[in-house]
Amino acid sequence: MLNIWFNRAYSTTALTIALLRDNPGRVSVRVFGTHKDLDSPVMGACDVVAREPDESVVGDAYVDWALDFCRRHAVNVFIPRLHLDTISGAREQFTAAGVAVVAGPAGPAALMEDKAAAYADAVEAGLAVPPWVVVRTGAELIAGYEQLLPLGDVCLKPVTGVGASGFRVLTTAAPTLEEVLATPGPLARLREVADVLDAHHAAGGVVPPLMLLPYLPGPEVSIDCLADHDGNLLIAVPRTKMSRRRLLVEDPAAVEVARSIVGRHKLHSVSNTQVRYWQNPLTDSEPLPYLLETNARMSGGLNQTALAGVNLPWAAVQLALGQPVVMVTPVLGVAYSMMAAPVVLGREGALRGYSQGTTSASRSSRTGSSQFRM
Repeated sequence: MLNIWFNRAYSTTALTIALLRDNPGRVSVRVFGTHKDLDSPVMGACDVVAREPDESVVGDAYVDWALDFCRRHAVNVFIPRLHLDTISGAREQFTAAGVAVVAGPAGPAALMEDKAAAYADAVEAGLAVPPWVVVRTGAELIAGYEQLLPLGDVCLKPVTGVGASGFRVLTTAAPTLEEVLATPGPLARLREVADVLDAHHAAGGVVPPLMLLPYLPGPEVSIDCLADHDGNLLIAVPRTKMSRRRLLVEDPAAVEVARSIVGRHKLHSVSNTQVRYWQNPLTDSEPLPYLLETNARMSGGLNQTALAGVNLPWAAVQLALGQPVVMVTPVLGVAYSMMAAPVVLGREGALRGYSQGTTSASRSSRTGSSQFRM
């Protein structure tokens, strides 16, 4: 029995867990999941669930809590998402406790979380990176917007963030009726955003660094990678999407961007690099794969790579345990779509918060340090 622990994982990790259970060697696995929200769908895929400590528990305090969790539950493999850089930096402590950590090296993980620093590093590596400006104030926002506008639409996103959180496409145009009647999107008024930043500063608040960059309208390619401890790329599976249609694609140029970053920083274990094809009207004669970001962890869509005939989550576990990884050539050219599915969270307390057709606004009220699912 192999005990595997995920902390604060994405909801789609439930599908990744299914791949770990369906490993080629038919090794029995017991999955532990911790989260601040025990109603997260990923908790329904775990055998044992527990609540994460308070948000104030960070740094060494979180490492101590995690090590204690590993000892109490005889964890063999830890796959962190929350506090990834901190856990990677404490790898030796986990190794001493008999726990293999599925994560890349600590320094590069921290670098990748800072998109502005990662872009500067990619420029040094000779990779194509969209022009960017870091701003904090309303005046900086407006000046940066005017600087980048000749390249097309300008978008805004946090320097440090996950997924599409905080992503906006800026405009100075007045709202239209079509916009009002449509599903809300990422469009935001430049002047309103500038006023928000200035009002926050005036109230004594701290605005996190924000990035302005051209909106890249070309196709996005996400490359899930597995690399050895020397940063040699073992497996790469590129995927893209066109509306509902998704594709596993053969894209050597996109893979080379990922290979360059993985090799440069020895990003062993799993990582994910995202690029978008764009033709800079001032410098490019044809569309090129421009770096969006690299994450030194399992991506939320990692489960999709199973359609290529590979089991990247299990290969990452084997690599962390020092076991030989069987190399399989991904089968690309696969078209597919996605759908949602219900996830059973368990029967105990299933109707809490429900009374005569009304539901409580409060969530995650389960108690106890851990709950076992049979």
